[in-house]
This record gives sequence, structure tokens and C-alpha cells, in this order.
Amino acid sequence: MNDLELLARLKAADPALTSDAPLPDVNRLVEATMTIDTGTRPEKSTNGTGTRPETSSVETATRPAKSTLGGGRRRLLPMAAAAALLVVGGGVTWGVMAADERPDSARSSSTAPLALTAEGADGATQALCVEATVDLLRGYPVAFEGTVTSEEGLRVDLRVDHWFRGGDATTVRLTHHELHPEAIALKVGQRYLVTAEDGVVPICGGTIEATEETRSLYRRAFEN
Repeated sequence: MNDLELLARLKAADPALTSDAPLPDVNRLVEATMTIDTGTRPEKSTNGTGTRPETSSVETATRPAKSTLGGGRRRLLPMAAAAALLVVGGGVTWGVMAADERPDSARSSSTAPLALTAEGADGATQALCVEATVDLLRGYPVAFEGTVTSEEGLRVDLRVDHWFRGGDATTVRLTHHELHPEAIALKVGQRYLVTAEDGVVPICGGTIEATEETRSLYRRAFEN
């Protein structure tokens, strides 16, 4: 039996190379690796007159030792332990990187503000509005109650306090104007009931200040 055949038998018999092998005792294997005897036996001189000790550290490190059943197994176990550590360590590293590299698309889309435009913001005008009714409100696909958090020029930002229909965003950004006689003046800190269709907030669509009476009107229109 040559060295290659012996090594093949050792690999086949080594439980550390099987899928059912238990996790290696890392501390014991590392200690065994650190304390393994790497000394070499004296070898015969080339002239056959005696023996001489091995003096070259380079030669000791590079000269392959003869394979024996005990010695070969003692060296295979640390190698298997090192391979197991690399596999486990690689798995942990991949898991951390995968968690850090998740795409932004996995985040909730509701964090982006809903952009709306008030009817007539382009300068167009229309006739005076009629009073909002349950039937009028039910015709709109978007309705919510919100609080004005900021105002800058023609832009108003609202925090959505309650959705009646058609959305899940937490904020709404509205471009509006106050030139129309029926346009409501949106003030910071005030709460309003707003309807919209196709991204447009109609002036006569029931966008009104939130009160107990107007909330009751919206509840009857969208929650009954």
C-alpha cells in the first residue's frame, strides 16, 4: 500500500470529514495543533558510517514525514478543524453582509409623502361651491384627516392622522393657492379633512376644517 492509498483510507475513515460529524472541539484541536511534536528522528548519513541530527530548520519544515496510522490521523484532525472554522466563519460573515446590503426597496413605501395639487393651482377658477354632502364625499377615492405641520410658499405639508380611504402614507405634500374665493386657508397646527381624485384636491370636494360635525359627515360617507 502506498502513501496515496493510505491517505485515501484515512480520509474515508475520518468522522470529521462526514456530514454527520459533530462540531469539532475547537479549543482542544487548537491546543493539539499548537503542542504537536514536529521533531524529526535522526537519519542515517549518506556514507553509512553513523547518524547525524537534523540541523536545518528549513529542511525539517519541508521534508515530508513518513505516513503512519497514528501520525497521519493526528495531522488530519487539525486540518479538518481549520476547514470547519473557515466554513462556519464564512457563513457568519455572509450573513452580516447580506443583512447590511439589503436593498432600499425592502423598506415600506408609506414613508414617502403623497404629492397632491389643489384644484385651481394653475390659475383656473370655477363657480362657487355647494355644501359638502355624504353623497358628494363618497365619490372621491382618496380621503383623510391631517394636521398641517409646515407651510412654505404654495407648499403645505400635512401629517396624516387618519385615512378614510385610498392611502397609507404618513405625510402629504400639497401644492395649493388661496386666490379662489372658496379655497380654504390651511394654517400650521390646524387639522383638516381632505378629499382627492387623480392627485388633485378639489376646492369643492369637501376639504374642510376638522370638527366633530365634519368628522361625523366623513364617517357616514366612508365608514358606513
